[in-house]
Amino acid sequence: MLKNLKSLFIVEDEADNKETSEPKENKADTTEKKPAASTPPPLPNNPVTVSSEGALDNKIVEKLLQAIEKNNLDGFDYLEYKKSLKALEKMPMDEATKYRSAFATASTMGVTLDKLLQTTNFYIGVLDKENEQFLGAFKNQFDSKVSGREREIAQFQSIIKEKSEQIKKLTEEITKHQQQISDLKAKVEESNNKINKTQNDFKVSYSHLKKQFEEDIVKMQKYLK
Repeated sequence: MLKNLKSLFIVEDEADNKETSEPKENKADTTEKKPAASTPPPLPNNPVTVSSEGALDNKIVEKLLQAIEKNNLDGFDYLEYKKSLKALEKMPMDEATKYRSAFATASTMGVTLDKLLQTTNFYIGVLDKENEQFLGAFKNQFDSKVSGREREIAQFQSIIKEKSEQIKKLTEEITKHQQQISDLKAKVEESNNKINKTQNDFKVSYSHLKKQFEEDIVKMQKYLK
């Protein structure tokens, strides 16, 4: 049923299959046929989205048509009228004649223009309800996968900024401490040099004086006995 319903609104793209099955010599003689103004564009099996404009999507179309099928009204209504139009699709008549011929058939079953318009608007209402549900689901998806992640991005950016400032502060402190280390090393070296010099001076002075004392002892023992 869904496939039949789909065929009323979507023309499956069979152009490629037909082209490959035709002999090459017949291609030059083939006259390009343009679809009638009422014929909808072919539905691609794997739609390719161009930029952000969107593309006709097979799965979405089927989901919407499932909602139409689920809410199909009893009796002859817009959908049955659409089937009658579909049956006249390849007939050699203009669009207006097709619509009038299909309506003439419907009239024999007591269908009026008001009923066709009412049932058409009913199915539009079904589509609108699906659209509302989609917008609700879309909002949830957007909040979850876009807005939520944008908030996460903002949080991480804030954390990065905070940590960058901490790194800057720590870097400045490290630089300051390195300078303090350099200053202390210079003072340590200076103090070490002074202490070593004092120690050496003491040794020399001590040795000098002690030697004199020892020499005097020797001389006193020699000369004063």
